[in-house]
Amino acid sequence: MGDFNVKPIRDNESRTQFYSRILEDIDAFSIMFKEGMLENRDDRIGAEQEITIVDENGYPSPKALSILKGLPLKEFTNELALFNLEANLDPVLLKGSCFSDIEKHLLRLLDSGQNFAHAHGSHLFLTGILPTINYRHLDYKYMTPEPRYKELSQELLRIRGTDFEIYLQGVDFLNSALDTVLFEACNTSFQLHLQVPPQEFVRKYNWAQMISGPVLSAATNSPLLFGKELWAETRIALFKQSLDTRSQRNYSRNILSRVHFGNEWIKESPVEIWEQEAFRFPLLVMNDLKEDPITAIQKGVMPKLSSVKLHNGTTYTWNRLCYGVKDNVPHIRIECRYLPAGPSVIDEIANFVFWIGLMHGIPDELDEFWKNVNFRVAKSNFIRAARMGLECVFNWFGKSISAHDLILNVLLPLAVNGLKKMHVDEKDINHYLSVIEKRVNSGMTGSKWLTSMNDQLRKKHTKSLAAKHLVLESLFNQKENIPVSEWKLTQTQKHILIGDKTSLLVEDIMQDDVITLKDNMPLKLAWSIMKSAGFNHLPVENANGKLVGVVSMKLLLSQPQATKLVEDCMVKNVFTITPFSTVHEAQKIMNRNEINCLPVVEGQQLVGLITSTDIDRIQSAVILGNHKE
Repeated sequence: MGDFNVKPIRDNESRTQFYSRILEDIDAFSIMFKEGMLENRDDRIGAEQEITIVDENGYPSPKALSILKGLPLKEFTNELALFNLEANLDPVLLKGSCFSDIEKHLLRLLDSGQNFAHAHGSHLFLTGILPTINYRHLDYKYMTPEPRYKELSQELLRIRGTDFEIYLQGVDFLNSALDTVLFEACNTSFQLHLQVPPQEFVRKYNWAQMISGPVLSAATNSPLLFGKELWAETRIALFKQSLDTRSQRNYSRNILSRVHFGNEWIKESPVEIWEQEAFRFPLLVMNDLKEDPITAIQKGVMPKLSSVKLHNGTTYTWNRLCYGVKDNVPHIRIECRYLPAGPSVIDEIANFVFWIGLMHGIPDELDEFWKNVNFRVAKSNFIRAARMGLECVFNWFGKSISAHDLILNVLLPLAVNGLKKMHVDEKDINHYLSVIEKRVNSGMTGSKWLTSMNDQLRKKHTKSLAAKHLVLESLFNQKENIPVSEWKLTQTQKHILIGDKTSLLVEDIMQDDVITLKDNMPLKLAWSIMKSAGFNHLPVENANGKLVGVVSMKLLLSQPQATKLVEDCMVKNVFTITPFSTVHEAQKIMNRNEINCLPVVEGQQLVGLITSTDIDRIQSAVILGNHKE
């Protein structure tokens, strides 16, 4: 979605014209590949850093445009949501101290960005999925006001025909729907680029697919979404579903999602990738640039192929073919897009080193391995890694092997060989691959740290307070650039902030595991439920799950239970409050109306319950996890 100059496809004539331009670009690319016009080198690398902006309490901060307005650095640009940024690193040669140089450059960029973010009460944060992000942060007002985002969102929704739905099962369960593509904005990544010689592309691209599962398993950092523990790398499933235009009516057909791992190995050339995307996925938007690529080639001017690149930007393969032209010399790259942002810059660069080393370390005996390996093996390995991280077992060329043993005993030695072949400094090789080795030996990926820390925090605190602490503790470790394998699983007291009823939000203390009664339930059963659970108040829902009242134990005891239903004695005029109102506001409503509880609603959905007892339980000091510089 990187092209800003897009417009909607208004009629069949313009659609036909744009398809023709895409096919012309593919024909031109095929000529360039066959005639040896693409640059023949494998020693140029690059990266893109996606960033989340958070406020002082760790919530998404929609300050991207304000930050960019004052930030005098060409590397930074906007993203889909107003609480995201992207920093594009210049390509460098793969040799010597290139990786430590990239790390220093990225740290300098982030430090500069932090200075401007601080002026807006915000921080730049590296995470796969922000633990504090909530459904309310995916409102349309959080979408960056660029026409391309609106056009893409509306066209994808039109093709789908109904809201985008997220359905994920992990330790917890999540089912949610949205009428825009903003579920995608929950995801942030660290994307890697490697230039590839055209004659090596088939072998390198298929190898990139084969190693995706193992590389991802060592780098997971996105286990939580909306407070639910789902996959080790929830981004993989979330991104797929956030743009999925497939209909349930076509369940019997093998239709690819616009976000996909692939369907088969490529066999002859990179042209196959663009052909499949043009043939399988409907057009979403078009551009005005009318280039005649064949004529340009004949004149010695290498074409931009902007039409096929635009269409390629509206589909999403985890290993992507990229094409570019610099100084009239065209080249192709493989872009690794499945790695999450964070946990620290040093972790990201270690992942980069591991991937590049493996890409150059493919052993000779595996030449044309794809002719004897079912593609579904690589695809299955990738999904296993996303689900389970380092705890999964891979199918590696017909043998079952744990992620731990495969990485330590097979892949790290291959990576070392590949990096040495490219004359990377041995100091860099040892430094960064030791980060991977320690992470795998300890089992402490970003996902493992987040879930373990969250489990500890949830013993004493609500999921809202736990999420805030996770963000701000992570932010501290990031700023110290500590590898995640060395992050502590203890609450750091320096991050505790004194809070009170005016600063705490309702969601910080509310009960979110709420038992509800049904309006047609017998009073006797309702009384048994409340007595057994020890509740003095319970919300009442109708058959459609809509909040219709509240019942108190005091009211129930005053009613004859034999013949009445809950709806006969519930309070129907219910006072409610939102989760992001303050506790002080909740207390004022209770005092003013002489009530002891408030159902907490977001939109029309019941999300929790806050009682006077919850408020009384607040002490003078609470963990907020807020970190002051």
